[in-house]
Amino acid sequence: MSTPYEQWHTEQTQHRLARLRAARPAAYNAPGLLHPDIAAWADKTAVGEYGNLVIVGNIGVGKSWSVWTLADRMVAAGYRGRVEIVPARRLQRLITPPVDWTALDRLAKAGMLAIDDVGSVRIGDWDSDQIGALLDPRWEEHRPTILTSNQLDLRSMVGERVASRMSHRVTIVQMAGADRRRTA
Repeated sequence: MSTPYEQWHTEQTQHRLARLRAARPAAYNAPGLLHPDIAAWADKTAVGEYGNLVIVGNIGVGKSWSVWTLADRMVAAGYRGRVEIVPARRLQRLITPPVDWTALDRLAKAGMLAIDDVGSVRIGDWDSDQIGALLDPRWEEHRPTILTSNQLDLRSMVGERVASRMSHRVTIVQMAGADRRRTA
Protein backbone atom coordinates (compact mmCIF):
# COMPACT_ATOMS: atom_id res chain seq x y z
CA MET A 1 0.00 0.00 0.00
CA SER A 2 1.39 3.39 -0.94
CA THR A 3 1.51 6.48 1.23
CA PRO A 4 -0.59 9.57 0.46
CA TYR A 5 2.60 11.31 -0.74
CA GLU A 6 3.42 8.42 -3.10
CA GLN A 7 -0.13 8.53 -4.46
CA TRP A 8 0.09 12.29 -4.94
CA HIS A 9 3.48 11.96 -6.66
CA THR A 10 2.13 9.27 -9.00
CA GLU A 11 -0.88 11.44 -9.86
CA GLN A 12 1.35 14.45 -10.53
CA THR A 13 3.61 12.40 -12.79
CA GLN A 14 0.60 11.09 -14.73
CA HIS A 15 -0.77 14.63 -15.09
CA ARG A 16 2.59 15.94 -16.33
CA LEU A 17 2.89 13.04 -18.79
CA ALA A 18 -0.60 13.73 -20.12
CA ARG A 19 0.26 17.42 -20.69
CA LEU A 20 3.54 16.54 -22.41
CA ARG A 21 1.88 13.95 -24.63
CA ALA A 22 -0.92 16.37 -25.56
CA ALA A 23 1.70 18.92 -26.68
CA ARG A 24 3.66 16.34 -28.69
CA PRO A 25 3.14 16.79 -32.45
CA ALA A 26 1.38 13.83 -34.05
CA ALA A 27 4.34 13.23 -36.36
CA TYR A 28 6.44 12.22 -33.34
CA ASN A 29 4.00 9.73 -31.84
CA ALA A 30 5.35 6.72 -33.72
CA PRO A 31 6.86 3.96 -31.58
CA GLY A 32 10.55 3.25 -31.77
CA LEU A 33 13.75 2.63 -29.87
CA LEU A 34 15.60 5.53 -28.32
CA HIS A 35 19.32 5.66 -29.12
CA PRO A 36 21.10 4.11 -26.07
CA ASP A 37 23.29 7.20 -25.48
CA ILE A 38 20.23 9.46 -25.53
CA ALA A 39 18.37 7.11 -23.16
CA ALA A 40 21.37 7.13 -20.79
CA TRP A 41 21.49 10.95 -20.85
CA ALA A 42 17.76 11.13 -20.13
CA ASP A 43 18.06 8.71 -17.22
CA LYS A 44 20.94 10.67 -15.63
CA THR A 45 19.18 14.00 -16.14
CA ALA A 46 15.92 12.67 -14.69
CA VAL A 47 17.70 12.09 -11.36
CA GLY A 48 19.31 15.53 -11.30
CA GLU A 49 22.65 15.06 -13.01
CA TYR A 50 23.57 18.12 -15.08
CA GLY A 51 24.73 17.96 -18.65
CA ASN A 52 23.85 19.25 -22.08
CA LEU A 53 22.97 17.13 -25.09
CA VAL A 54 23.63 17.70 -28.78
CA ILE A 55 21.94 15.33 -31.22
CA VAL A 56 23.33 15.46 -34.75
CA GLY A 57 22.31 13.57 -37.85
CA ASN A 58 21.00 13.71 -41.37
CA ILE A 59 17.51 14.87 -42.19
CA GLY A 60 14.85 12.40 -41.07
CA VAL A 61 16.95 10.14 -38.81
CA GLY A 62 14.74 10.80 -35.78
CA LYS A 63 16.35 13.68 -33.88
CA SER A 64 13.09 15.50 -33.13
CA TRP A 65 11.32 12.23 -32.32
CA SER A 66 14.17 11.44 -29.91
CA VAL A 67 13.75 14.75 -28.06
CA TRP A 68 10.04 14.14 -27.46
CA THR A 69 10.69 10.52 -26.49
CA LEU A 70 13.47 11.39 -24.04
CA ALA A 71 11.25 14.07 -22.45
CA ASP A 72 8.52 11.47 -21.98
CA ARG A 73 11.06 9.05 -20.50
CA MET A 74 12.36 11.67 -18.05
CA VAL A 75 8.92 12.74 -16.82
CA ALA A 76 7.82 9.10 -16.47
CA ALA A 77 10.95 8.52 -14.35
CA GLY A 78 9.91 11.34 -12.01
CA TYR A 79 11.71 14.35 -13.48
CA ARG A 80 10.13 17.36 -11.79
CA GLY A 81 11.53 20.20 -13.92
CA ARG A 82 9.45 21.98 -16.54
CA VAL A 83 10.19 20.67 -20.03
CA GLU A 84 10.22 23.08 -22.98
CA ILE A 85 10.77 21.92 -26.55
CA VAL A 86 10.96 24.73 -29.09
CA PRO A 87 11.69 24.47 -32.81
CA ALA A 88 14.48 26.81 -33.96
CA ARG A 89 12.06 28.60 -36.33
CA ARG A 90 9.79 29.48 -33.36
CA LEU A 91 12.76 30.61 -31.29
CA GLN A 92 13.85 32.88 -34.12
CA ARG A 93 10.38 34.50 -34.12
CA LEU A 94 10.75 35.12 -30.37
CA ILE A 95 14.14 36.82 -30.71
CA THR A 96 13.31 38.93 -33.76
CA PRO A 97 12.61 42.55 -32.74
CA PRO A 98 10.53 43.26 -30.84
CA VAL A 99 11.97 40.49 -28.66
CA ASP A 100 9.43 38.50 -26.63
CA TRP A 101 11.30 38.78 -23.31
CA THR A 102 8.52 37.07 -21.37
CA ALA A 103 8.73 33.96 -23.55
CA LEU A 104 12.54 33.98 -23.46
CA ASP A 105 12.55 34.28 -19.66
CA ARG A 106 10.16 31.32 -19.48
CA LEU A 107 12.50 29.26 -21.69
CA ALA A 108 15.55 30.34 -19.67
CA LYS A 109 13.91 29.12 -16.46
CA ALA A 110 12.70 25.76 -17.83
CA GLY A 111 14.10 22.71 -16.11
CA MET A 112 15.05 21.25 -19.48
CA LEU A 113 15.08 23.17 -22.76
CA ALA A 114 15.39 21.59 -26.18
CA ILE A 115 15.98 23.75 -29.25
CA ASP A 116 15.10 21.57 -32.18
CA ASP A 117 16.58 21.83 -35.66
CA VAL A 118 19.26 24.45 -35.03
CA GLY A 119 20.77 25.35 -38.36
CA SER A 120 17.46 25.14 -40.20
CA VAL A 121 17.16 28.92 -39.85
CA ARG A 122 19.81 31.51 -40.59
CA ILE A 123 21.27 32.90 -37.38
CA GLY A 124 22.83 36.34 -37.59
CA ASP A 125 24.83 38.21 -34.99
CA TRP A 126 21.66 39.61 -33.37
CA ASP A 127 20.12 36.15 -33.14
CA SER A 128 23.31 34.66 -31.71
CA ASP A 129 23.43 37.39 -29.05
CA GLN A 130 19.82 36.69 -28.03
CA ILE A 131 20.36 32.93 -27.94
CA GLY A 132 23.43 33.62 -25.80
CA ALA A 133 21.29 35.69 -23.44
CA LEU A 134 18.86 32.76 -23.25
CA LEU A 135 21.53 30.14 -22.58
CA ASP A 136 23.70 32.17 -20.17
CA PRO A 137 21.37 31.79 -17.16
CA ARG A 138 20.73 28.15 -18.07
CA TRP A 139 24.46 27.43 -18.02
CA GLU A 140 24.94 29.42 -14.79
CA GLU A 141 22.17 27.46 -13.03
CA HIS A 142 23.14 24.07 -14.54
CA ARG A 143 19.86 23.63 -16.38
CA PRO A 144 20.20 21.01 -19.12
CA THR A 145 19.85 22.17 -22.71
CA ILE A 146 19.44 20.04 -25.81
CA LEU A 147 20.21 21.11 -29.37
CA THR A 148 19.38 19.06 -32.44
CA SER A 149 20.98 19.81 -35.77
CA ASN A 150 21.93 18.37 -39.12
CA GLN A 151 25.52 19.52 -38.57
CA LEU A 152 27.97 19.28 -35.70
CA ASP A 153 29.78 22.62 -36.10
CA LEU A 154 27.87 24.63 -33.49
CA ARG A 155 30.27 27.57 -33.67
CA SER A 156 29.34 28.32 -37.28
CA MET A 157 25.63 28.04 -36.49
CA VAL A 158 25.19 29.79 -33.14
CA GLY A 159 28.48 31.58 -32.49
CA GLU A 160 31.48 31.01 -30.24
CA ARG A 161 29.83 32.07 -26.97
CA VAL A 162 26.78 29.80 -27.28
CA ALA A 163 28.91 26.90 -28.54
CA SER A 164 31.22 27.28 -25.53
CA ARG A 165 28.35 27.10 -23.04
CA MET A 166 26.77 24.14 -24.84
CA SER A 167 30.07 22.26 -24.86
CA HIS A 168 30.26 22.29 -21.05
CA ARG A 169 29.48 18.77 -19.83
CA VAL A 170 28.00 17.85 -23.19
CA THR A 171 27.01 14.49 -24.56
CA ILE A 172 27.15 14.43 -28.36
CA VAL A 173 25.13 11.78 -30.14
CA GLN A 174 25.55 11.32 -33.86
CA MET A 175 22.59 9.51 -35.36
CA ALA A 176 22.92 7.69 -38.66
CA GLY A 177 20.47 6.20 -41.07
CA ALA A 178 18.15 7.00 -43.91
CA ASP A 179 15.39 9.59 -43.92
CA ARG A 180 12.56 7.76 -42.12
CA ARG A 181 9.96 9.99 -43.77
CA ARG A 182 10.79 8.82 -47.27
CA THR A 183 8.82 5.90 -48.60
CA ALA A 184 10.30 3.26 -50.88
